[in-house]
Amino acid sequence: MSVNWSWNNVREGLGRREKLLAVVLVGFVLPWAGFVYLAQKVWTDGGFVRDKTVLRLLYSNASPEQDRLAVALANIGDSGPMIALGVLIAGGLLLRRHGTQAWIFVASVGGSMVLTQVLKASFARPRPDLWVSIKPALTYSFPSGHAMDTAAMAVAVTFLLWHFKGHWALWVLGPLFALGVGWSRMYLGVHYPSDVLGGWLSATGWVSGVHLLTARINGLVNEPHAEAPEALPNR
Repeated sequence: MSVNWSWNNVREGLGRREKLLAVVLVGFVLPWAGFVYLAQKVWTDGGFVRDKTVLRLLYSNASPEQDRLAVALANIGDSGPMIALGVLIAGGLLLRRHGTQAWIFVASVGGSMVLTQVLKASFARPRPDLWVSIKPALTYSFPSGHAMDTAAMAVAVTFLLWHFKGHWALWVLGPLFALGVGWSRMYLGVHYPSDVLGGWLSATGWVSGVHLLTARINGLVNEPHAEAPEALPNR
């Protein structure tokens, strides 16, 4: 075994561990830590002090153009379109014989949708009632299902396209769409800012957790394999 080979493999192993640590910290630990803090605020204090202030500010600057944009974004971010998009992506992966990625994607997005309902029922936070919304919602408020679904989709697609540099536009458009849908829920007066933030955090933490549990992706947790020893010459 050469010294150069040993050093290269040590560097490769450290690089993989650094990537794994970054995914664990940024994608899993920080989002869930933020969500736990936020959930405690919602449970004990009813949310952020400025929740209603932000909604009133959005309402005071409302316009017909923003009304149409908010309704359009909310419609696209509904469960129906998100499920349809998820089925198309998972189906495309299966057709291309990427079965493992397809099931990871389903667990990421579908699991996040199930988690949304569990969290809503657990916190049972009433919707804002500051004004009559042009697109009312009936279920519980925390966390925002629209924010959680669109964020889960954006993060899951980012993981899928991690190694494809040519798809950088989707890395940008996905988060922008999730941000836009989150804004629409507040603008329409059906969610507090803490609801939307809770949806983003929990979705990011969930999808990252799914990928950590299936950490064969990108070989992040595979240790470098030792080089097989050369066969000794026959004497």
